Amino acid sequence: MSRLKFLLLAASLAALPVAALAAPTPGAVQAQQSPTMPGPEAGRHGGGKLAAFLTPEQRAAFMLKAREETSGMSRDQRRAWRKDQVQKLATMSDPDKQKLRADLQARWDALPADRKARMQQRMAERGGPPPAQ
Repeated sequence: MSRLKFLLLAASLAALPVAALAAPTPGAVQAQQSPTMPGPEAGRHGGGKLAAFLTPEQRAAFMLKAREETSGMSRDQRRAWRKDQVQKLATMSDPDKQKLRADLQARWDALPADRKARMQQRMAERGGPPPAQ
């Protein structure tokens, strides 16, 4: 009986075109066909955890603050700082998140108009939301 199964398997493989057996699907084609791959409209990183509860302007203010706080740090120190920030954001209560939003919005509002305009232009160029007018 096993010989019969072997012969059937051999016959079915012989019926397949040689190209299907020899060449696997290229990675680029697989990536295009994969439903889990984000499209080009997804942006560079999608905003990560900050996008869940901050406006684009508040995220920009957060990133400015982060750059100021980590400017003199080594790469490992910056990674540790970022890990700590992600953990803090994940464990924040709703009132803490509201306070953070208010603080970041105040920081954004305090920026000079020309700097805000440059940052909004960069956000638009990078596929972010259109600048608020």
